[in-house]
Amino acid sequence: MKPNRCIECEEIQLARVTDQAPSQTLPIPAAAIEGDARRGGLTRRSLLAGGVAGLASIYGSRLLGLEEVFESAVAEAAVPANNCLVLLYLAGGNDGLSTIAPGPALNGGADYANYATLRPSLKRTQGAGASGSTPIPGTASALSWSNLVTTANNGASRGFDTMYGAGDGGAGSDLAFMHGVDYLPYSLSHFDSSDYWFAGALSKLTTGWLGRWLDNNGSATNPLQGISIDTALSKALRTGTNPVCSINSLSTLGFTMKDVGGIALPSGTSPPADINGAMTQLASIPAAVGNTYLTRSRNTYGSTVTVGQQAGPLASAPGSGVTYPSGNLSNKLQVAAKLLAAGLGTRVITIHWGVFDTHGGQLTMQDPQLQTLSAALGAFQADLSARGVEQKVATLVFSEFGRRVKENGSGTDHGAGGLMLAAGSAVKGGWASPFPGTRAQDLDSNGNLKVPTDFRSVYQAVLSEWLGGDLTGVLPGGPFPALQRADGTSELFG
Repeated sequence: MKPNRCIECEEIQLARVTDQAPSQTLPIPAAAIEGDARRGGLTRRSLLAGGVAGLASIYGSRLLGLEEVFESAVAEAAVPANNCLVLLYLAGGNDGLSTIAPGPALNGGADYANYATLRPSLKRTQGAGASGSTPIPGTASALSWSNLVTTANNGASRGFDTMYGAGDGGAGSDLAFMHGVDYLPYSLSHFDSSDYWFAGALSKLTTGWLGRWLDNNGSATNPLQGISIDTALSKALRTGTNPVCSINSLSTLGFTMKDVGGIALPSGTSPPADINGAMTQLASIPAAVGNTYLTRSRNTYGSTVTVGQQAGPLASAPGSGVTYPSGNLSNKLQVAAKLLAAGLGTRVITIHWGVFDTHGGQLTMQDPQLQTLSAALGAFQADLSARGVEQKVATLVFSEFGRRVKENGSGTDHGAGGLMLAAGSAVKGGWASPFPGTRAQDLDSNGNLKVPTDFRSVYQAVLSEWLGGDLTGVLPGGPFPALQRADGTSELFG
């Protein structure tokens, strides 16, 4: 009997850096260590034979010492907060037409009619009910929210509809949507498309678009400037020189020793024994002159302890009082909110989530995830606001491609022209790109949505309008066409 295929494992793995081991390993949870194929740096096997629970891994061009990491974090915290970006990847190819459907007034209803014909079982009906859709304000009923992502049906206090508001880009209009975003000529391969989206280029580069931005504008000593909330680094965050890191949880920062048999615990302790004090002492030992390997080991202890001391208290820090829906996405967003409010110099956070490769059973696979996504992003925005940092954080949501307009019976196959979302108080909410159309004459020869917006045009807007700084070489082949909003403007922020 063949084992079940783990779609989520496969497609999220495509987003991770797998051909480069961390230069230094910081604490990661024991469960993550046990399931991690990489074995480099501080691992359960190489250090204390199973006695260390770790949390983060540093990726950089050189080893960092305790003092420079500490001083960098302190220096970052001493200056006014900079704009920050959260990059949320929906793994597998999210079906944007199940999130935002053609409305009753688009081209006199012709778009909806053809969409409904091509999707007899998957279409969003017009009107009330969990499977229905509601016209989006500011679109003159040309487009409709799936009711699943509105507060009326997902049970959340905030959802896509409340974040979107009037869709006029003013106060309270904090969500922008962009349909038909991709690249040309498109590839419907998970491998090619994910590599291109993470690289910010139509080639497989060794660095990611946000990694190159951090190389140009970041710190040479602060790995917390770029964080993947995952067991490995996102390809989007991979740098050439400056350090970044992956962090899977805040709850297990630090070291513990557990009794695995045959290992003596410190006198007077019982499993699990807290060995943070011992690690701190090891971290204070000067680098070994002329001994590269011992120097690396001591520097590893140093960086591990420093990040543990800086970020560890966040795990027990008081919450904001905001209620998230249950699940892995909420856990990751809550970690992101704590890190962004901590003043540790974090500029970019990446999150990978979801199982959106819905070739079959789409209603049972995608719909619960859309509900969770809407409610979790709404809670995240409320959390950032409660922590006083919402004006400095923007979230960009994407998938590697969309889905075919015509259903295959119970699902949809890989298709061009995906949906992107941008959220945040500084985002100019509303309809931020042309809708390619779902009439027969609007689809390409393969039955796909056409691609009016290059994904690098969205990245370009994020970089130039939000993150700023030196953009040299960040997006090869640019500049790219400006966004074409429905109101005739081109700004994504404002």
